[in-house]
Parts: sequence; structure tokens; C-alpha cells
Amino acid sequence: MRTATRLTTLPASLLLAAGLSSPARAAAPAPSPVAETLEAPGGWTAERMRRAEANPRDMPERTARAEAAKPKPKQVPAITKAVVAKGHRKAPLKQIGRLYITGEDGRVATCTGTVVNSAYPERGRGNGSVLLTAAHCLQDPADGWNARSLVFAPDLDRTATPHGLWSGYRTLMWSPWAENADPSFDYAFVALFKRSSGTIQQTTNGQSMRFGMKKPKTWLRLYGYAVQHYPRNQNYPDEGTVLRMCKGRTSTATLGGDRFSTLKCDMSHGASGGPLIADLKKSGYGRIVGVTSFRKQGAARLYSPILDKWAKDLFFRIRTVRVPVQEAPQDVVRAP
Repeated sequence: MRTATRLTTLPASLLLAAGLSSPARAAAPAPSPVAETLEAPGGWTAERMRRAEANPRDMPERTARAEAAKPKPKQVPAITKAVVAKGHRKAPLKQIGRLYITGEDGRVATCTGTVVNSAYPERGRGNGSVLLTAAHCLQDPADGWNARSLVFAPDLDRTATPHGLWSGYRTLMWSPWAENADPSFDYAFVALFKRSSGTIQQTTNGQSMRFGMKKPKTWLRLYGYAVQHYPRNQNYPDEGTVLRMCKGRTSTATLGGDRFSTLKCDMSHGASGGPLIADLKKSGYGRIVGVTSFRKQGAARLYSPILDKWAKDLFFRIRTVRVPVQEAPQDVVRAP
């Protein structure tokens, strides 16, 4: 049975006692975390997976403005086209995967997610079962979408799923997104069931996160299992079973008084929830500083909310969730 839980925000005194500062957001009520316990996925036949691959979650289109006015270019800027990412079975591709999601109304869809480093053995805490994605992949008041169950395919490469499929156990997001689709809160965490052999992080490792990115221009890479691309949402021939990547230097834009990171990239539907990874080392590990949230209307440009103190607060909550054991369902089959 799927249950929804509205949690209360920790009092400032408790946060300070735990060594955490209480996040503050001017002229806005404090958000409340919204948790959803998912149903067991099941029923993912080859035909059903193909339907999901053809129906990615729509990436919202919005109009944001640059913080600093720039003169209009004399020529139309070239489109930054995503390229096929290389380096499967190694970081960072090993941690990035595709979400296959079933909605309450029976619709199926896909998005992108990333395993994040939520277990620190030297500190003896953290469940090692957390992935990061966009909140609109799981719940969207704009169209009534609400995830009922999901499976995660890390390092998916066409038909290959080298690390298997992992079932979702619980989702966590903030109320401003769940109730009002506030794009500055368009991020969410998912706790995945662990297996008798261990957690998802023990299988794939995880990418670290950086909260409160301060540099307006940061060189990074953006990844996503995009099904379509700009212009006119044209389909990729592989239906998003191939991970793609854009790289470049971000800029900052504002929407409704909130700041967002933005990068030129032609990916669209299906890339939602994909990570923006900065400081990527030769080892393949870096710092996730954002997730793909929406695209600019009529342009090949993607946007991410700033992962601020609220995101950090949410992360600390999800990483302490007690995750039960569930083996991969036998009827979950990878589409040929």
C-alpha cells in the first residue's frame, strides 16, 4: 500500500544542537518535507519498458532572464549539441541511470537519476541507498502526475544493465514543489531498497554533492537519458537508452526572484533529473551542483535550481531512512 506522509520541519533549536544551521528563505513560509512510500514495482515487461521509453516526463518550459543584460549577438548562436557519453562501468556513468516510473493513473514514463554518496563508513551512519532526481519526475501538480512505483537502471547502455534494476522505496521532496510546482524546489531524493548483497552505493559507488554553489560561472558536465532534443522535440533514434552529455560554463538566471544555474544544451524530455557535475576528476568523481529542471522556451538551454540549504536539509533526512531489503522482482525484464 502506498502511503503519503507530511513531515514537520525540525525546530531551529534542534538543528543547531545537531550542528546544522536552520535554512532561511526570505518572505516565504518554511517548507515541509513530503514523503511518499512507493509500491513494489513489478510488471515491467519488455513491451511496457518500450512504452515508458517513448514517454519521458515532460521537461517544463519557462522564461527566465539573465541576471546581467547582454547585447544581442549579431549572429544566431550555435546550438550546443549533446554528445553520447563514454566510459560505461566507470564513474560517473556508473552512478547515472534511467528511472522507469509508473504513475497512479497507470501511465509510465522515464527520467534520469544519480546515486549520491549517502554513506560514510568512517562516521558509521547513512543508508547508502539514495539517488537524486528532479521533483517533477515523481510528482507534478501541473498535470496531476504522481509516481506510484519506480525502478532504477544505473549505467544503462541501450539494452545493457550491468548493475541490474533497483526498486524505489521512498521519495522525499519539499512542499513548495508538491503543492505549487515552485521551480526553485524542483529536486527530490529517492531511497532505494537494498538487497541481501548490499546497497546501491556498495554496487555503483556514489557522486558527492555540493550545496550552495556560489560561483556564477562554473565549468561542468550535464548528463541525461534524453529521448528528444531541440528544436521541435525531435526524437533521438535510440529512444533515450543512451546517456548523453553537454559540457560548458554555466551562467546564472532569475525566475520569480530565485536564482538558477543554466547551461547551453539541446537535450529535452527524458533528461529531467540528470546531474550537473563540477570539478570532475580523472577518476570520474566530482561534485553534483544541480539537476536538470526545465528548459528555456524556444532555446537550447537547460536550467537547474540551486541546491541550497533546503536541499542539504532534505538530503540529511533521506540518508537516515531505514531501508528494507527487497530483491529485484523476477518479472522486471530489460527490453531487448
